[in-house]
Amino acid sequence: MTDATVIPDQPPIRQAVALDIAFAQDLAVREPTGAFANDVRERLRTAIRALADDAERNASGLADSRARDIALETVRHARQVAEDPVGDPEANLRLLAGAAKSVNTYARQRSTA
Repeated sequence: MTDATVIPDQPPIRQAVALDIAFAQDLAVREPTGAFANDVRERLRTAIRALADDAERNASGLADSRARDIALETVRHARQVAEDPVGDPEANLRLLAGAAKSVNTYARQRSTA
C-alpha cells in the first residue's frame, strides 16, 4: 500500500517541505489566515532555515558563474523571506512557498565544480 503523502526518492524532510509548499499555495488562495496557515508558515520558515546552509554550499559549487550568482542570491532571498513578518497573509504564504521550493531544490543538488 502506498501512502499518498510520500514523494518517492526524497528524504523525509524534503517530502514534508514539498507537502507544505503545496499546502501554502492552496491556503494562499483559500484561507491565508488561521491556525493551520500559521502552522504551515512556521514549518516553511523552519525548513528554509534548516536547508539554507546545504543549498548555499551546493550553489557555491556551481561551475557556471551566472548560475552560481543567481542560486546564491536566491538562497539569500529565501533566508530574508523566512524572517519577514506577515503583512499580507496571502503574499507571505506564496513567498514562503517559493523560497522553500528553491532552497529545497538547491539543497538536494550536488555541485558541478
